[in-house]
Amino acid sequence: MGIRAHHSEPTDSELLEWLVHTLDSILGQGPVVIVTAIALVVIAIPLAIAVLALRRRGGRQA
Repeated sequence: MGIRAHHSEPTDSELLEWLVHTLDSILGQGPVVIVTAIALVVIAIPLAIAVLALRRRGGRQA
């Protein structure tokens, strides 16, 4: 017995459409601004982890 998906699409298309519409109405900007913001978050998370790891290591050489 396998796990059945809620629907056949990889994402819920109605939810995705609602999220995009809501973000667009809140920010009042086009999709380029939203994509840029998401890209910055995606880049910032690993960078923050790397910085914190280097600070925790205390500059000791391996």
